Amino acid sequence: MSTRALRKAQRELEEKKRLEELAADEDESEEEVAQPKASMFAMLGGEDDGNDDEDEDEQEEPSKQESEEEAPRPQASSSKKKKKKKKKAKATKAADENEATSTMDEIDRALQSLSVTESKTQASDEPQQDPASQELFRLLSIDSQGLHAQNEMRKLFGRAALERDTEEPAGRQRGRGARQMGLANAVAGRNARGGGLVSLGLRRNIFIQGKEEWPRATSGGLSMEVVEKRADGTIEYRYVHSGAYQDVQRQFEACVASMDPQRLVQLLQFNPYHISTLLQVSDIAKQERDHATSGDLLERALFSFGRSVHSTFSNSVSQGKARMDFRRPENREFWLAAWRYIANLGMRSTWRTVYEWTKLLLSLDPENDPYCVRLVIDQFAIRGRQQQDFLTLAQSDFFKSRWNGLPNIDMTSSLAFVQTSQMGQGRQALYSAIGRYPWLAARLFQELEINDTPPGIWGKQPRSPYEHLVTELYVIRAKDLWNTAEAKSLLIEVASAVHSATPKDDADQPITRDVARHTILTDNPALISAVPRPLTAQVQSSSDPLPPEDNLPSYDATPTTSRRVPVFEPHQVEAELREEHSNLRAFFESLVPWFRAPEQGGDGAQRLEPDLQNQEVVDRMRETGLSFQEIWERAQRFENLQGALEALGQVDQADAELHDWMVEDGEEPETEDNAEGHERQDDADRT
Repeated sequence: MSTRALRKAQRELEEKKRLEELAADEDESEEEVAQPKASMFAMLGGEDDGNDDEDEDEQEEPSKQESEEEAPRPQASSSKKKKKKKKKAKATKAADENEATSTMDEIDRALQSLSVTESKTQASDEPQQDPASQELFRLLSIDSQGLHAQNEMRKLFGRAALERDTEEPAGRQRGRGARQMGLANAVAGRNARGGGLVSLGLRRNIFIQGKEEWPRATSGGLSMEVVEKRADGTIEYRYVHSGAYQDVQRQFEACVASMDPQRLVQLLQFNPYHISTLLQVSDIAKQERDHATSGDLLERALFSFGRSVHSTFSNSVSQGKARMDFRRPENREFWLAAWRYIANLGMRSTWRTVYEWTKLLLSLDPENDPYCVRLVIDQFAIRGRQQQDFLTLAQSDFFKSRWNGLPNIDMTSSLAFVQTSQMGQGRQALYSAIGRYPWLAARLFQELEINDTPPGIWGKQPRSPYEHLVTELYVIRAKDLWNTAEAKSLLIEVASAVHSATPKDDADQPITRDVARHTILTDNPALISAVPRPLTAQVQSSSDPLPPEDNLPSYDATPTTSRRVPVFEPHQVEAELREEHSNLRAFFESLVPWFRAPEQGGDGAQRLEPDLQNQEVVDRMRETGLSFQEIWERAQRFENLQGALEALGQVDQADAELHDWMVEDGEEPETEDNAEGHERQDDADRT
């Protein structure tokens, strides 16, 4: 019998009991009303009714009572009937109470048995977990309330600041440029005028709290499913694209190939919650210095992710049991959206929220850590005042072996010990870190402009490109953590005590694909230049930087020719290709004057590649407002246009244009047609 049925039976029993009590009261009142109609002899009966008023009458008139006792009692039988009725009513009432009590006991026993059975069933369904797994789950547990930046902003500035921020959007908009406002209005979506989303749907989201001004639309076919429930207690999830969503994804790839931002904006207007388009347009807004619009689009993407999650995902995340496979492109979009959102939160200094999001990315794949969260989580913990939580992570058995040899973990751990009033452990940890990575301490002294470098670390340099890269990653991003009077004095004191630093770590550690991906996502040209060229050359798209080599795509998102022909006429396609080819050629000519287009049928990748060692080129790249990744994509697009022009029969015209352009610069391209003539001319010159 179910709990609901038992509760219904209990309510019916209580109602029955209440009705019987009311019926008994009505019988008593009827008897009292009918009592004056009895004869005088019945009223003079001597039975004991337990009435206090009758006792008082007996005390006041004893002589009268004596005379009444001598009188006959013909109505004694009616009084006995009345007494029997009262006794019967009391007995019935007591029986009902006993029955109700016994029934309640049965209900309680049934409920208890159901709860015990349910707990046994759950215990039997859950796999037996070892203490190490339980400890890992506890370390990776996520507080979903900590993922919402509004909660931290409310703690920092109060509720009034958030209300004022939402009530005055026009004041913020006046500070933006006309172009930025145009982009913000365009990406708002044509459905935004129809009204806001349902308030309940806006609030109930694990990742982002929705906004009323966002477009009213569905996720477009984005959903999540359970892939596997593993024996160790973890649950693997994956995002899934429906057929309609896959069609929009192919349209997105076609828009990216056209290199026209306006097409992306138009695609976003009709598909306001398409993840790839939101991420790409957010990146465009970031390049235009419109960080408010960029952050809003990132929040919209994470909101769409949040309302598409599986019903058990939130509980699994809070328990540290949710896992996702980075090899799936649909899952990688969540990693990218979360990482860019972390950068946007850092601009607002909501470091507590940043740390919680960083832990979320770490918990989804703690074994592989594809975004190398380990290289930055220590700094986020210090800024978010989560030193003790970070120390617990770093000292756990699971992460201690995986994070061994990371200079940022060892250096920041010493600072975390000191800030948690563990001065002795902090000094010892810093002494060991400086002795193990003396070049990092020397670089930190240089960045903090401390002139008196101790002899033990003076002149120390990284021994490999990997050590150079991780040193620069740490010093550039964590120098302000050490730029305090207390931290500086501690650093100088401990570094002066290090007399001989003899690192025993392997110096030939390579720069992995994950570390390269992490560096490219920083969007810092100085750091990207430290990544080996073979890795940076593999970057094809900013929407999926350096996908893993064992990629597991669920479908082919490449736009086919059959999907493009109905949109444009053949002569329109040719005209657009020629125009785009000309624009890209002019762009590279203004960026690098020595740029040369690739020869027809040849490999021009090396000639398209900018020389980052040339400071003039680096300065011009920065002036364009584009990242190195975007410039490289344009170079690849230029080569693709060359092949497209050949396929469309525009080889002669393209060759003529390239020939005229190069001859004007004083150099003629070498082709198969004039190669033989050049050889004869060279022979004549030698003769």
